[in-house]
Amino acid sequence: MAVLVARRQARSLSEPLEALSRTSRAIADGDLTARAAGSRVAEIDQVTRTHNEMVQRLSELLRHERHFTANASHQLRTPLTGLRLGLETAISDPDADPRTALEDALERSQYLQDTIDEVLRLAGERAATASRPAGRPVGALLEQAETRWHGPLAQDGRRLDLVIDRAVSALTVPGRTTAQILDILLDNARRHGSGTVTVTLREIGDALAVDVGDEGRLTTDPSALFERGTTTGPGQGIGLSLAAELADSTGARLSLTRRAPTRFTLLLPESQESQERG
Repeated sequence: MAVLVARRQARSLSEPLEALSRTSRAIADGDLTARAAGSRVAEIDQVTRTHNEMVQRLSELLRHERHFTANASHQLRTPLTGLRLGLETAISDPDADPRTALEDALERSQYLQDTIDEVLRLAGERAATASRPAGRPVGALLEQAETRWHGPLAQDGRRLDLVIDRAVSALTVPGRTTAQILDILLDNARRHGSGTVTVTLREIGDALAVDVGDEGRLTTDPSALFERGTTTGPGQGIGLSLAAELADSTGARLSLTRRAPTRFTLLLPESQESQERG
């Protein structure tokens, strides 16, 4: 009887430990979805919970790093292309003013730096270490976006119209974040939309609304529109997901407000400076 009891107790201890060992081996082989199951031994269960929490944190860390890499690649593509094309144009044109070309390159380089800072800010937001971006006049942000995207859309034979309510154009909103979201929406309209692209600034109650619409028709399931990997191709379904994350990080909200013709609406909170002036 003593031997049988000893064997049963040994088995009750060894089986959960062997299961934990198999789970650890699977994680070491790259399966970060593996989780250890509980047992009827309190000490082993405590080890199991600690082990699962460690793997969960590791999975989250790796996911954030992958998102950061994808976000940086997605957002840096457009400003780098603009900087390169601007320099190539200045070099190939013998009548180009070098000073003008350098000033343009400097402005594009500053925007590139702002893009990097914003991607880093979003990555740091998850660690609760990021600071809120500075406010800038919303009308100026829209006009700068028009300058960046007028040429690329014109190359495709398409127009870009800007409709601004001047009564609210001087109000300030999170600057770098809004610029990044506008770039994503305009890039999305260029790649997936058609016809004229219209950007409209209007006031809705205590919020500012920026509509980005075109003459195309949405074919993607709206319920999955802001999920990563929804579309394939150069953007890899990152853009709208990233835009929604950027909006959430500053208290803004991005939504699809019309499928045909397509229109996205960004509801922006006014910055502290605007509220103090008001």
